[in-house]
Amino acid sequence: MSRWYICKFKGRVNYFKPEYPMRITIDQRDELVEYCQKYVKYVDDAYFNGLNIRLYTNIEHVHDFWCENWWPNTHTIMPHGLVYTIDDGGKINLRDFYNGPIENPDVNAGGFYNPETKTAIIFNVDYYGQTKPTALGIAADIFEDRFGILSVHGASGAVGGKGFLLIAPTNTGKTTHSYGPAIYHPEGEFHQDDWIFVRFEGDRAFGYPSERKFYMRTNSIKNFPWLEPIFRENKLENVKPDDPKEKFLPSHPRVMIDPKLILKPEKVVNEIRINKTFLLKRDPEDNVVATSLDPDEAVEILRKAPEQWYNNYLITYGKRKEEKRAELFRRLFEIAEPYQINIIASVEKVRNIIIKITKS
Repeated sequence: MSRWYICKFKGRVNYFKPEYPMRITIDQRDELVEYCQKYVKYVDDAYFNGLNIRLYTNIEHVHDFWCENWWPNTHTIMPHGLVYTIDDGGKINLRDFYNGPIENPDVNAGGFYNPETKTAIIFNVDYYGQTKPTALGIAADIFEDRFGILSVHGASGAVGGKGFLLIAPTNTGKTTHSYGPAIYHPEGEFHQDDWIFVRFEGDRAFGYPSERKFYMRTNSIKNFPWLEPIFRENKLENVKPDDPKEKFLPSHPRVMIDPKLILKPEKVVNEIRINKTFLLKRDPEDNVVATSLDPDEAVEILRKAPEQWYNNYLITYGKRKEEKRAELFRRLFEIAEPYQINIIASVEKVRNIIIKITKS
């Protein structure tokens, strides 16, 4: 497989949003699945905290990154959710199957979801950043309803055995601020940099990993310049290994990398007991860096955010889902005291505040 790939699309296309749900009926799902079968080249099973999510695709890059990204699962376990990512050369017309609002109606590519069968179907999008969140969105849909497990779009780590979650809107520094404690504190440990499954056991909350290897923005080299040569030796999307540094700095290039190549293996852990939670924001009009929140206040910040729950990977919406997510976040915040952190301060100052509060 090639060490780099340039996508036709550099971002998600006609993805799921409350105003663009892209939901299809079971009959439409069945017709599309039958249509997709003749194109399928790869079938890959992945482990999602106990679930088996199965990918069907004919896009080599998506197959390659999927297999790198997740822990593999055995094909003998029936899948709990299905993702079809199919390139049919643009033959199918999305409008033949979906009459609802579409964000980019002139682009004949995008994703559908049928919640009854937990089946997502993505047409003609080779950007791996569409397949990955769709799979996580299916897992979240199953976990929150059937098992009371919360899915958090965020980053996580621990200091002195006490775990923390950073919950943040897109491009608000969760990766930067999660690596810092592990890199600079002798008792710091790194957990995940994009998505955490939170399980509750009585008055305790534990964080479990989603990704085996991380699908990271290459612009992390802005804050950690020493990552540049490491990134150049790993699989890249939308940038080439020999490209100049400036091509690594936009938001769309990605790298697929084992976190143990970034940190010492003993600094990377697969489970944390969550002690504190931090909601990140960037507000230059506010001079306060750290603010303690009560659980209900933290829930309402997430509920009312333009990117609700600070999670743009979700694929199901509605009043029932909103109340379920509020219930799970409230339980988390009652266990792990929430704070709001304004990242206008220096990276070093924010890091020290996170460390101090986590250890308290």
